[in-house]
Amino acid sequence: MSGGAGRDGRRSARGTVRDAVRGSALGARLGAGRSATAARTPFVVLIVTLLAGGLISLLLLNAAVNQDSFKLDKLQDQTTHYTDQQQQLQQEVDGYSAPDSLERRARELGMVPGGNPAFLDSDGKVQGSPSPATAPPAPPPAPTTAPATPLVGTTATTTPTAPVTTVPTAPTLPTSTPSTSIPTPGR
Repeated sequence: MSGGAGRDGRRSARGTVRDAVRGSALGARLGAGRSATAARTPFVVLIVTLLAGGLISLLLLNAAVNQDSFKLDKLQDQTTHYTDQQQQLQQEVDGYSAPDSLERRARELGMVPGGNPAFLDSDGKVQGSPSPATAPPAPPPAPTTAPATPLVGTTATTTPTAPVTTVPTAPTLPTSTPSTSIPTPGR
């Protein structure tokens, strides 16, 4: 019995030793698992924080790009408007500087076309034969007609006519060479 009991005792002792070894190995594994999880936690938090920061940065960058895009569209519209306005003003200037327009406005101001011009050379000689500007004949005044008989209860009135203005002619220039010549500096 003692042999059998010893065996059982050994088995039970071995079982407790094995259980203790297994328990300690299992405990070490469980402890190692907990420390590995604890070591991974800051890394996971760091990665999640970096991903969240990157996402927020992309959203802010996208919003800024969209805002700048709207400003660009507004500035392009203003540029188009100002370009159209500049072209319109250039056409107006071209219309005013056209020869027929200049002549018409000059006549409205009472100006007349000039005669033959004369030119002075650098030595003081007159080239060409000048002639005075002549005013074209004034147009006849528009006839005004008054009714032959005034209507009952009204009085006959006449409309005043515009006064006729005369344009003075330019004095005639001498056609001969002046008797004294003016010395030119540097000659």
